[in-house]
Amino acid sequence: MTLEQLRYLVALAEEGSFTRAAERVYLTQPALSVQIRRLEEELGVRLFERARRPLEPTEVGWAVVAQARRVLEEVERLKALARGEEGVFQGPFRIGVIPTLAPYLLPRLLPRLNERWPGLELSVREELTPGILQALLEGRLDAGLIGTPERLAGLELTPLFEESFVAYVAPSHPLYARPALHPLEIPLEDTWVLSEGHCFREQILSVCRPGLPRRRVEFQSGDLETLVHLVEEVGGLTLLPEVALWTLAEPRWTRLRPLAPPGAGRTVYLVCREGALKRPVAQALGEEARWVFQRLERPPGLAREGRLL
Repeated sequence: MTLEQLRYLVALAEEGSFTRAAERVYLTQPALSVQIRRLEEELGVRLFERARRPLEPTEVGWAVVAQARRVLEEVERLKALARGEEGVFQGPFRIGVIPTLAPYLLPRLLPRLNERWPGLELSVREELTPGILQALLEGRLDAGLIGTPERLAGLELTPLFEESFVAYVAPSHPLYARPALHPLEIPLEDTWVLSEGHCFREQILSVCRPGLPRRRVEFQSGDLETLVHLVEEVGGLTLLPEVALWTLAEPRWTRLRPLAPPGAGRTVYLVCREGALKRPVAQALGEEARWVFQRLERPPGLAREGRLL
């Protein structure tokens, strides 16, 4: 087994194609196939489901790929130590962010991270929490920003800030006349929520008052801005996290209502692999996320409810 074979293995798992992986590692396709076959023979297992398109690792193959990434990362750490460059970070840094944070934090967060670590090649993708966690475990991401306290072996979870939820209410709804809404007053049957799989959906469902009547219109969305438009055009209400408020234009401010005590909200977390080579960069990401949240503008009349952790 060689380090080059491990690099070929990771490239094939990420590209899902012998052709693209061979181009990436500057081999011919037959040569790459031979190297992967030799690795499988040495390990005594089949690493890829070759009948699938795109190509996918087997169950044991995913575990081997994840371990191969860790080995290659430790090799890079060893080289950095030998060159006296430990703590100087450059190259790819891959971040996963849940959709209810990405549009609001990233426009201000990424320029600050680029300024702090100019040698990094940042790659960011929106992803639901399970996908972020899985990609971190497999080494396809270096850090993630999530909204639930997920704890998995091998991953480090750091709370960054707490933020409150705020109601966005159509003028036609009876609750529009209230200066503040108690969570138990919010009827689920009138509330637009995100589609299944979003942690923010489950957080909202835990806040709203259960209702027996069904909506006349059912809609599945993965975007908070879509829910805001539904409130404006169809009626009802929705809940928004504090980070989303600074993007609302002034005409919309009159539709915002704070939640009366005990209120509702969530904690935002940084998650990364324990002992990862670029863990200091992940920690810097968390620090900058705190800085951005602290300085996000709130519409007039809405007090800052969240706090840094």
